[in-house]
Amino acid sequence: MIDYNLNILFLPKWYPNKFEPFDGNFIENHAIAVSKKCNLGVIFIHSDHEITTNFSLTKIEKHGFPEYHVYYKRPTFGVGFLNQAISFFRYRKAQLIGYNAYLKDIGKPDLCHVHINGKSALLANFLKTTEKIPFLITEHWSGYTKESGAFKGYFRKKFYQYTAKQSSGITCVSSYLKEAITSHNIAAEFSIIPNVVDTDLFQITPEKSNQPIRIVHISNLSKTPKNIHLIVEALNHVGSKRNDFEIDIIGTGPDEQFMIDELEKGSMKNRYTFHGEIELSNVANILTNADFLLLYSQFETQSVVMIEAFACGVPVLVSGVGGIPEYMSEERGILVQPNSTKELEKGLVKMLDGYKKFNQQKLRQYAIQNFGVKQIQEQFISLYHKIKLDART
Repeated sequence: MIDYNLNILFLPKWYPNKFEPFDGNFIENHAIAVSKKCNLGVIFIHSDHEITTNFSLTKIEKHGFPEYHVYYKRPTFGVGFLNQAISFFRYRKAQLIGYNAYLKDIGKPDLCHVHINGKSALLANFLKTTEKIPFLITEHWSGYTKESGAFKGYFRKKFYQYTAKQSSGITCVSSYLKEAITSHNIAAEFSIIPNVVDTDLFQITPEKSNQPIRIVHISNLSKTPKNIHLIVEALNHVGSKRNDFEIDIIGTGPDEQFMIDELEKGSMKNRYTFHGEIELSNVANILTNADFLLLYSQFETQSVVMIEAFACGVPVLVSGVGGIPEYMSEERGILVQPNSTKELEKGLVKMLDGYKKFNQQKLRQYAIQNFGVKQIQEQFISLYHKIKLDART
């Protein structure tokens, strides 16, 4: 590897911010991982109805690298098309405001790293055209998948196709996501680099003697795509037949009150703990003390909480959808058929009876070798240098 640090500019669509402090934290994890080997800066843009000026720039350095959060005043005209047009131009200007701050602190970037195609790629396209600065795209978005169906619009698709063609490549967190992207005639040089887990934070608790058995569920609590309604139904049904388990629920979402109401009405009343949205250190503490993780999504590109569970030596009970099967085996948990309460109930019973058979150390070693900071860091840094060298030739 070349022995000099590159100047890298992250341009994420999602990123933890003052409105949503945990939004896109998996992108933040990627940023933290690569920041040890490059000069990194992050520009994140978000609308804000509270600011009195058209733009507001905040610089944050909580992880040792600058994050430029630029908020633009959300237009409130009566005409929807006019609001969209003004928002577009304000977003574009907000990126330039952030870029000028980045230039003063770090200097000209060697490469831009876009996280999720779309508006976040506007600056990258501009710098590629005007200054020949290459850019890389990393995709996490499930909207490309047929199960989601969120990727719509002729002009939107054309822009994404153009941006992909202009890029020096696209990394995806799973082969499943790559196939979903290419199904929309988006062409690029693809590579698979999964999400990263902090294996120093997510650790094993060697001796657990939970009585009752502790399950943990972590998600943005929704019927779509997280199947909260099926999870609650299965828990209440299995819970009516056996009383040897409880569940910790972490997260917030549109259907959290529905979930709580249904648990209160059923057999799981007084057998669940709702934690809401909590700091990552608290998530790690709850997860490492769990006996298994329960997820039952309709679709997933690659689950971050699943690999965090592996790092804690905790097996998982998950639906066999999307990119999940690529990272699963009989040594790591149980895959169940999706979207069926009966299948989930069978999986619950099987895991409740057999969770002790999974080897904690093997689970953790798999996480370290495949999703650890050093491994993901090396993959990205090697790719950065390759792109930079290719741009020179």
